[in-house]
Amino acid sequence: MTSISCTEISRRELFDRIWSKPMTINAAELGTSTFVLSALAKRLGLPLPRAGHWMKKEVGKEPATPDYPADPALDAERFAIAAPQVRRPPSPRPPEKPAAQEKADDAAVAEPRENDLRPTAPGPEGAEEIEPDEHKKVANTRSAIQKSRSSDRAAIGGRGKFRLLVAPTSGERACTILDRLIAAVEARGWALDSTEQGYAVLADGESVGFMIEEKLDRVPHVVTAAETKEKAEYDRKCALADRGIGYRPWRPPSIPEHDYVPNGELVLKFDHNYAAGGTRRTFSDGKRQRLEDLVPSMMESLERWAAAVKARREEQEQWQRNWDEQERRRKDHERQVRVEGYRITFLQRQIERRREIDGLSGLIAMWEASDDVDPKFAELLEFARLYRNWLEARIAPEAISKRIAELKLMDDDVYIYDAKRLD
Repeated sequence: MTSISCTEISRRELFDRIWSKPMTINAAELGTSTFVLSALAKRLGLPLPRAGHWMKKEVGKEPATPDYPADPALDAERFAIAAPQVRRPPSPRPPEKPAAQEKADDAAVAEPRENDLRPTAPGPEGAEEIEPDEHKKVANTRSAIQKSRSSDRAAIGGRGKFRLLVAPTSGERACTILDRLIAAVEARGWALDSTEQGYAVLADGESVGFMIEEKLDRVPHVVTAAETKEKAEYDRKCALADRGIGYRPWRPPSIPEHDYVPNGELVLKFDHNYAAGGTRRTFSDGKRQRLEDLVPSMMESLERWAAAVKARREEQEQWQRNWDEQERRRKDHERQVRVEGYRITFLQRQIERRREIDGLSGLIAMWEASDDVDPKFAELLEFARLYRNWLEARIAPEAISKRIAELKLMDDDVYIYDAKRLD
């Protein structure tokens, strides 16, 4: 645990700072966190700017600064502001060296070479220093956090960045966790994929996104002077409306019972679902564990998840192949039944013609034996002979072969849209 340095500030000075510049700038100047300043202001009964106050101020639309709520009992005192506590992982104990080796190392430290000097990035007092060899993929994310002016959690993400939902005071630690995770990913031989939401891990070729989020604490809401003034204005309008003056407002001003403030504890969540092997998705700070120490567990979980996803995909592909084979067999059976139906119908038509020819031949033979010399009867008899000859020509082998070729009746995939064509 790093040492804690204290700064004292009066109630009036804290009020002037809160309403003159964003809380993140005040926290950086005083060497503390926005959570500590916000908690102190609420404890002293000072109003705080609402979300979006400084954005509105840039365009000249910020609300009026409230009056200073004087309190003689508190204005005469000064209050201590503690620097944020930053936990450092325990450094491993170096192995003992022989006396000769220690002397050589001391000489090397006394006269350092030019190539051994590496600048370190400055950090706030009492906070952990930034590693000089930070991974380059974290640089854009760190820059986006540093540009954030919000005293609440800021959402960082997009192509070329990591997905974060943390307060600026926790951004440094989140980047350190990302740097360790990237080192473990690359050591495993995996890679990172830049998506529209942010970087994702390619675990054995399977892409999975993740996000680091800061937890929130629910604290009782301290009514600000602006909310008190808004409530008084509402009561005044209601009293006038009861007397027939003006109108009654639609609803009373909304004053929350609780506020949700970041508490510094981080959670890493993977995007994969529980159906993929039931692997662990969430890793978070606890009473006895820190998120930085859970990177090996994250890698094991990702490896099991990737194996489960591959097994499930192979199972789905096998099921798809079986389903496609069943569908192919079903369609082949339907096609075979359809084609055989065409051929049977065609043969039935020819059998009907053969029966018709036999009936006509018997009828013609009976009529020829008749002695009737009626011209109309003789004309019908001649028509019957012509019709029999036409039917015999229709069922001749040459005519059948030609008709089969026209209909493509013997093709395996023939489709005849009109059954009358089989006549």
